[in-house]
Amino acid sequence: MRLISLRFFEHKGTPQEWGIEGLLLGPRTLIVGRNASGKSRTLNVIGALARNLAGLIPPGTGTDYECEFLNGTDRYKYELTTTMDQRVTKERLTLNGSIKLDRGNDGAGTIFAEAEGRDVRFQAPQNVLAAVARRDEIQHKFLGPLYLWASSLRHVYFGTDLGKSSYAIFMDKSSSVPDDRDPNAVVALFRQALKDFGEPFKQAVIRDLQQVDYGVNEVGVAAPVSIRVLNSPGELYGLYVKENDLPGVTDQNSMSQGMFRVLSLLIYLNYFELKRTGACILIDDIGEGLDFDRSCRLVDLVRNRASTSDVQVVLATNDRFVMNRVPLEEWSVLQRTRNHVRVRNYTNSKSVFEEFKFTGLSNFSLLQMDIMGESDEAGTNPRA
Repeated sequence: MRLISLRFFEHKGTPQEWGIEGLLLGPRTLIVGRNASGKSRTLNVIGALARNLAGLIPPGTGTDYECEFLNGTDRYKYELTTTMDQRVTKERLTLNGSIKLDRGNDGAGTIFAEAEGRDVRFQAPQNVLAAVARRDEIQHKFLGPLYLWASSLRHVYFGTDLGKSSYAIFMDKSSSVPDDRDPNAVVALFRQALKDFGEPFKQAVIRDLQQVDYGVNEVGVAAPVSIRVLNSPGELYGLYVKENDLPGVTDQNSMSQGMFRVLSLLIYLNYFELKRTGACILIDDIGEGLDFDRSCRLVDLVRNRASTSDVQVVLATNDRFVMNRVPLEEWSVLQRTRNHVRVRNYTNSKSVFEEFKFTGLSNFSLLQMDIMGESDEAGTNPRA
């Protein structure tokens, strides 16, 4: 299953009101816009929806979602409205035009029972999503794909250290599986992936590092060699790589921030590809801290991965290198007017994109020259 459209508002009628309309998402989507246009906020909205539907957090405060998903040939529409005190006032799930779940502001509603072939009434707490509380593989199997999408979505903040400052202590008797939502758990995740998928996982990470022009022939987990930690309850472990032109290893502490960010992202990508869960991966500020060549290579790799697997990738950037690398057909341009954001893309603004192509200018110029006719209310110019 993948998310294909989103409309969202929050805090309607208050000074904090904010909304986005017209966001369409394909297997590969690049969200661009001027600074402060809402790129990171949009990814955060998608991430919050996933955590809601996975039952990880309670309903949001004063939110209004309307989104569509595609699961094979099945089209889902999910609508959710909550109050400022996090009570659900509307929740509706439609599958191929047929309403399967519908509830109002008192928590009561109807849901289709597959074993019985009819709608049945239910009552759920007002601060709980029925899509979570009523999940049942026998009676309400149609809720399963929605939960799988939500539970497998991952949000990667590429501009952060992505776990570079975090190490792991492994206890021999410990059988706990690392939380793959925690960016600081990348060392433990790598070790778990080796247990689950073995050498094919490691070789895939090495090949991807080489594709991003890191001359690496080995990657693994070991005690760091460049630092010493006193008073630790156990031996620390971190990631390391063996570079072709260096006699020794480059441990986690010695890696450049850019190299570690790439390594961390590639561990996640390959892990979810091998798990075959059809994950949606949101990557904010992709390319941050990388030179031109490696930034372009990484974007190519991520986009190609989405075209050859069930992984959906949604990228956000204001970096000109990334923009110039991604075809305009995959762009979603955010235009903010005060507290409302509208999205321009090939579906709703095809003539503008097609006419721009004839100019021969770089993709970045579409934003830089304000060809979409965006006002300056959104903020400053994108990074040059």
